[in-house]
Amino acid sequence: MTESEPNHAPSSAGPTLAAIMTAILVIQATAWASGLRGRTLAEAVERGAARVEELSVGEVAEAEIRRAIEVQRSSLRFWAVLAAVGDLVVEPLIPALRALLAASGFAAIAALSGRPVRYAEALAGAAEAQWFWVIGLGVRLGLMIWLGRPEVETSVALWLPAGSYPASSWMAARQLDLFALVGWIAVGWSGRRLGLVGPASATGICVLLWGIESLLRMGTATLCGAAIRVTLLPQS
Repeated sequence: MTESEPNHAPSSAGPTLAAIMTAILVIQATAWASGLRGRTLAEAVERGAARVEELSVGEVAEAEIRRAIEVQRSSLRFWAVLAAVGDLVVEPLIPALRALLAASGFAAIAALSGRPVRYAEALAGAAEAQWFWVIGLGVRLGLMIWLGRPEVETSVALWLPAGSYPASSWMAARQLDLFALVGWIAVGWSGRRLGLVGPASATGICVLLWGIESLLRMGTATLCGAAIRVTLLPQS
């Protein structure tokens, strides 16, 4: 064995991603078990039921009002199931997808530049960086339980002055999260440390992936928010 070729086996990303997915699942399940996660939906249903009753007084029979209110409250189950699927199924899978895309981007740049690809090591490094998102999720859950609030921010939205903001501006501010920022820096550094990409390439890949993820989250939140407002908060 030569001294210039150390015998280092690349670490596997599988156990790391499995642990991360399990941690996210436990955190999200705890949020639901505490009752905090579903509180916002329940409050929206009650506001919607009160709105139905207000709009219907003097216009339709009492039986029709009761039926409309019952439909309003029964819709909570649908939205709660949809939100639970997002939290307990989709969210735990996102770190694996994030790591796979980042490692693939680093490996592609390395291959085009004539460098060793080292995909397994790139994937392992990107996977380890996903713990920063888990820490952020845990911090938010801890603050939610401590403060007794269904929503807690660790993003730029926390520093916005009090007032009303367009939904798009609020959601955009929420994408600028402290733990996500540190996580993306760690992802980029993992590729840079292995010599797969330079600083500019690492930054470009991470910014691109962050932008795609942010747009998908904002689009999903916008669609779901609009649907919830239509079904739970009827207008006159």
